[in-house]
Amino acid sequence: MKFRRALLLCAAAGSALTLAQPALAQDAPAAEPQADEAAPAEEEILVTGIRASERAAIDIKRNAVAVVDSIVAEDLGKLPDQNVAESLQRVAGVTIERNRGEGRYVTVRGFGPKFNAVTVNGRTLATDNNGREFSFDVIPSEIISGADVYKSPQANLNGSSIGATINVKTLRPLDQKAGFKFAGAATGMWSEIADSWNPEFSGVASWKNDSGTFGVALAGVWAKQDNRIDEFTIGAGHVRRSSTDGYYTAGGVPGARVGPGVTPFSGVSMPSNLSPFFFEREMTRWGVNAAVQMRPSDKLTVTIDALVSKARFIEQQTGLAYDFSGGTLVEQVVQGGSVVNGVQTGGEAVYQRYVGGFVDQIIQYDDRNVTTSQFGINIDWRPTDDLKVGFDMSLSDARKRGRENNLFTTIRRKNIDHWFDRRSGSPIYDYGFTSPNYANAATNPQGITAHYYIWGGGNNGDDEIEEYRGDIEWEPGGGNLTLAAGVMASSRIKSIDGYETPFDQQCRYCGSNRALSPSLFESTNRNFFSSHDGNILRDWLIYDPHALVNQIDQFATQDGLVFDPAVRSATASSVIDEKVKSAYLMGTLDTEVAGMPLVINAGLRYENTDYTSTGASRTIVSARPRLDANGNPTGQNDIVLTPTPVPVNFRGKYEDWLPSLNMRLSVADDFILRFAASKVMTRPTLTDLSPRMSIQTNPGNETIRRGNPDLQPFRADQVELGAEWYFARDSLLNVAAFYKKIGSFVTTVTTDETVDQIKFAVTVPANGKGATVKGFEVGYRQSFGNWLPAPFDGFGVQTSFNYTESDARYPSVVPGRSYSLEGLSEYSYSLVGFYEKYGIAARVAYTYRDDFLQTAIGRNSEQEYFRGYGQLDVSLSYDVTPNFTVFADAVNLNNAKEFLYSMSEDRTKEYRTTGRRVSAGVRVRF
Repeated sequence: MKFRRALLLCAAAGSALTLAQPALAQDAPAAEPQADEAAPAEEEILVTGIRASERAAIDIKRNAVAVVDSIVAEDLGKLPDQNVAESLQRVAGVTIERNRGEGRYVTVRGFGPKFNAVTVNGRTLATDNNGREFSFDVIPSEIISGADVYKSPQANLNGSSIGATINVKTLRPLDQKAGFKFAGAATGMWSEIADSWNPEFSGVASWKNDSGTFGVALAGVWAKQDNRIDEFTIGAGHVRRSSTDGYYTAGGVPGARVGPGVTPFSGVSMPSNLSPFFFEREMTRWGVNAAVQMRPSDKLTVTIDALVSKARFIEQQTGLAYDFSGGTLVEQVVQGGSVVNGVQTGGEAVYQRYVGGFVDQIIQYDDRNVTTSQFGINIDWRPTDDLKVGFDMSLSDARKRGRENNLFTTIRRKNIDHWFDRRSGSPIYDYGFTSPNYANAATNPQGITAHYYIWGGGNNGDDEIEEYRGDIEWEPGGGNLTLAAGVMASSRIKSIDGYETPFDQQCRYCGSNRALSPSLFESTNRNFFSSHDGNILRDWLIYDPHALVNQIDQFATQDGLVFDPAVRSATASSVIDEKVKSAYLMGTLDTEVAGMPLVINAGLRYENTDYTSTGASRTIVSARPRLDANGNPTGQNDIVLTPTPVPVNFRGKYEDWLPSLNMRLSVADDFILRFAASKVMTRPTLTDLSPRMSIQTNPGNETIRRGNPDLQPFRADQVELGAEWYFARDSLLNVAAFYKKIGSFVTTVTTDETVDQIKFAVTVPANGKGATVKGFEVGYRQSFGNWLPAPFDGFGVQTSFNYTESDARYPSVVPGRSYSLEGLSEYSYSLVGFYEKYGIAARVAYTYRDDFLQTAIGRNSEQEYFRGYGQLDVSLSYDVTPNFTVFADAVNLNNAKEFLYSMSEDRTKEYRTTGRRVSAGVRVRF
């Protein structure tokens, strides 16, 4: 079916080519000259590189009717940063959400990735994420020509969004100068923690004939990266435990694992576990973007383009894990709370020591291949001077494969004494363990037993998108009124095939005494978190997880047990089929008020959404701890009984009428006032709509996660007022205030559910009602070419500041309590200084975003936060000749750390160091 649709698109392209052939043969008149072609020679010398990019971005903002901010490539195939998201964070009101050091997701005015619509050339790009959130690391920056951030909507924009619509643009050959243009770069990037050099090669070529009627562009990039991140995590956050609950049961006796020297306690908060680990990723990626444009006459332009990005990720997490579910608690220090009738009630356990327990060592190995593609055809036809007709068709597909090689393996050390201490105040708690049987317990290959494994888990995924769009624009009489209308139909099918090892096989050797061969193991020799001087373990053991599985397979054969790879799980799989039909009417009036030019854009957009969510459900009918022969907990996977999954099918349908108004008043030639008001919506992310269900049965960390196919979309009313002062060439000072009233939104809710002897933390997405977001942003850009004498006239600055506050009411266990909106930082800012003259181009950029709420209702109904993060990046290049440049870049020069905490900063959830990355290379162009 998909192949047939591709053929239909190719046929349409062929028809357009046929129409274009005669006109091309007649060498039709050239199109209107581009700005860079018409500029005088001295202007071409002045406006290049960084300043050319700044000027283009300022001009886009100035000429737009809606509230728009942009980034523009400095040169052919050269964005200001190695990552599109990293460039977007320079825009006022835009911050990025980092994932292990790399900016993958964009937040606009406090609204995170699930609130923002991202398109490529106006089309939705499929993603290998389980949801619809767009990952900017999918598209190499070398094939991008720029991006526009629409903070206020227009009725003709593709992409429903409460936050913003971000349109990423790829190279268009007819926008370039005539003739052949080429730019290529070779780069080596040094990753500090991995201590490795990573190569990257890119090339961009464009050709346009002299008459401007035909052009071809091709961009490609290949990169290989080895990276390492050190992370200290508290897996399930901090939990509240009592000395009499089942967690400290032994031999069926509650509290038997609490020593006599420990004061009885109730409701004391303590870390669920400690898990320091090395995260290592090997990535190989290539991407290609190609475009062909034909303009046989000034009335017809046909564009055919294709984008393909393919990447392989091999990721391995090598870590320790002790969850304190084994051994006896013999020492404890609690801060806070109170002693009631001899029982320590409440407070925080800041020190604990256990004897006779166990420590697990884990390796999670993931090998996945991701392919993302988009193919599109656009026809721009102007049959008359006052009429414009547009057709656009696109197919996009994202595939994720590779679960067959995935492994999750755990080995165990028994009879271990271990401890942790939080009293240093560091996000990394002091910790360690010893064995009475051998020295250097963490790196000694003796005394290790088989334990828990998952072979071939994870999921494969497919995301297929079709979009068909038609637009018509009419200027009656060629006057100051423009009327527009359009329709669009899209289909998106997101399918996920989840794989699980059956519960009874995962724990064949949980708590066993089957000794593993010491020859399997060696020390990591990686020096965990070398920048931290606390009392922690620096190294432990590493092994080949496939070799480990082979030895366990031999045990299973000897013991007559079945040892199978993971099989497809109906409850871990789903298909979301979403169909959207939309139409719009829009008018733009160019008039005057009291002699001041006024442009008004008003429109109404209709969105009809119809979706089905298909999968399977299951319930837990029995759950109890897994005990060894002595009746003591094994500390791994409870025994859970679930019946045969039952197929489920949900259907949802809703429609929205979305009016929008944008006004631009030119009070003076250099001063503009703006007003915008609209009703907006964002569809729930596809992950939340899925009925997929996952069950985790680790003692103390028993969780159930499932989707909610009955979710309603995010809906809001918003208004904005702004002013812009273009006080000099290539200079801008702008300010805007905004207010959003959110009627509904989606959040995750975690509640406790007890089944038999086990209490599960059940997390589901749910609709929240009522939230307000308000704030202001300030932007300042200036090139000092006309203000300072040489050589200082090469300096320039770009800064932005954003303040946002919110009040959201979540479906909480605390009725009436409100919090900030998830993902929203109260303030953020960027400071960018640059210098460009004498062939030198230098930039220093510092970006910062304040603390933000990551999860409103997490484990034990506690809030989880991401601490404020500031990063310093620098770049330097020198044009040795007009055609040859050497350059160097440094990312995260200040070695900033990522820190997530629960409720307060003394309760770590995740703390990681990503290290510095330094790149150097050469660039050629002709």
